[in-house]
Amino acid sequence: MKAKEAPIASIRTLQAAGTAMFVAAGVLLLAAAAAWLIQRPWFDLRQIDLRAAEAGSLRHVNANVVRTATVGRLRGNFFTLQLDETRRVFESVPWVAAVSLRRAWPDRLLVTLTEHRAIAVWDDGRLLSDRGQLFVANMAEAEVFGPLPQIDAPARYAGEAARRLPQLLARLRALDLTLDALEISERASWSLHTESGLTIVLGRDEPPGRLDERLALLATHYPAMTAQLGAELLRIDARYPQGFAAIASRKKP
Repeated sequence: MKAKEAPIASIRTLQAAGTAMFVAAGVLLLAAAAAWLIQRPWFDLRQIDLRAAEAGSLRHVNANVVRTATVGRLRGNFFTLQLDETRRVFESVPWVAAVSLRRAWPDRLLVTLTEHRAIAVWDDGRLLSDRGQLFVANMAEAEVFGPLPQIDAPARYAGEAARRLPQLLARLRALDLTLDALEISERASWSLHTESGLTIVLGRDEPPGRLDERLALLATHYPAMTAQLGAELLRIDARYPQGFAAIASRKKP
């Protein structure tokens, strides 16, 4: 009985092998056809649509700038375009902070851009964004709405400087002072320099929150202090627990 079953088993094995080969050949044929199809010029990217992440937020980036910076650098079509590589190309465009990409059938690429917003000039010539990023861009474009304060500090303090700068500007503005420069030492000691020539030494933020306390105390007593001295202030040392040390120039006329 077993001797008679052997040929039948062999035939079934051959049939299965033949079917598998047929299926494999079909898969390879379909793969080749698909590879041929996706390389057709029908799917070449013919249109790149630029959009702002927030309406009206693009002030320095436009279609001409992007086209000039990316021409010849985008590789692939609707199917073969590598999004990570393409994102890096767009992120290399001056003023571009972040990029989101999406394909649109059959030959379009939707590009959503977030632009850097410069709030200060770092001591090495780079610009500081409101997100705490240091980036390279045209200085004239950065100061289109007015001069930016200078920051002299190690790069590791970029995030902290960006976080505190709006508060510093607001505090000084309330005192009719304009911030010209901010200095942060290697040991994280903060000093402010105003356009009028006044230097305000705030010191280190230890314990956390001490800088805010010193700023609040200064804002409260600065008007009375200037009135009492009756002279132009040159330097204020705010590192004292409950007061200030001030250096003034000659009496006001």
